Amino acid sequence: MQPNRTRSNKPPTPLNRHSRMGARFALGLALLVITYMALTPVPDLLQQSVNDKLGHILAFVLLSFLSHASWPRKTFGWHHGLPLLTYGIALECLQYFVPGRYFSFLDMFADAAGIIAYLLVYRLLFAWLHSRKSPPLNHTSN
Repeated sequence: MQPNRTRSNKPPTPLNRHSRMGARFALGLALLVITYMALTPVPDLLQQSVNDKLGHILAFVLLSFLSHASWPRKTFGWHHGLPLLTYGIALECLQYFVPGRYFSFLDMFADAAGIIAYLLVYRLLFAWLHSRKSPPLNHTSN
């Protein structure tokens, strides 16, 4: 006799367990690399040659995607974005103590913009994919 298996009330996830674990590993690795890059003193010449705000936005779009893929929910929300924003603020505070780095409110706004950009792209893509689904066939008899 097989054990009684009940269905979970969790929403269906588009990723299997191994994919989620891979996303969590990639998220951890990305956090380590970004933390190292943010807290390492860099020469002024290198810092000026890279668009800093665009880098912040892209980094937080990536972190948002990896966070969402690691812990998928029906929608991307505050439970994904708030920890990432807290991480960005913490990095800015720590940069105040790193030679050649500085605290910047604009960097924090760029971090938030990256999270919001992911949210908007996710919602627009989600809405577009659902609108492409064909309506159910109507089987009526005459």
